[in-house]
Amino acid sequence: MNPRKFGAVPTAVIFDLFGTLVPSASMEKRDAISHELADILGVDRQAFAEIVRSIFDERMRGEIGDLRQTYSKLSARLGGSPDLDRVDDAITRRLEFSHELLGVRDAEPVLSRLRRDGYLLGIVTDCSVETPEVWPAAWLCEAVDAVSFSCVLGTRKPHERNYLSVTEELGVDASSCVYVGDGGSQELSGARALGMRPILLSDPRELGHERPDEEVGWRGEVITSIVDVLDLLG
Repeated sequence: MNPRKFGAVPTAVIFDLFGTLVPSASMEKRDAISHELADILGVDRQAFAEIVRSIFDERMRGEIGDLRQTYSKLSARLGGSPDLDRVDDAITRRLEFSHELLGVRDAEPVLSRLRRDGYLLGIVTDCSVETPEVWPAAWLCEAVDAVSFSCVLGTRKPHERNYLSVTEELGVDASSCVYVGDGGSQELSGARALGMRPILLSDPRELGHERPDEEVGWRGEVITSIVDVLDLLG
């Protein structure tokens, strides 16, 4: 598809994060981490995993507070009262999990090639407070030029604020951007509404992973590997 159909020849490529540049982790894996945290905090495993899932939207918007506030509040809801040392131990374990996800470097060669080809690079992610906390130590921090975190902005995709905060930092117009994502949170429709060229990454390795508000029946460009971005951009 000719990128000129969407406006200017692209000068920037903006990516989703989880399920696109790094793994999103299955619900089973996320529940397993919740069970570990529950054991540390001294509350019921299943109840803790369920309450973490139930406040997904609030966590993505940063409405629960920082990690210490989050785990203290959730423990209290379940009748627990862990001391600060146990809360801090739970935080350490949860941040280790975030480091593990962000440590996957499969997309690094693609980003390096795009940068060599002169593209500006950005990330728009729906995430909870763990991600910006570990971000400075992640390889992606140096690999892209701009990033927006939903938990910092207080809004989630497809809100235009999440995309425009990145385009403004890059100094580009949305119409000159390609947007690549796995389709969660109606992100492709949000990108298209701003004039971006949206591309769905349908990675077979991510099949079966939960994508809230997923764009079902997407009619547009589709790739099955992040490497395919290079072919589409020529």
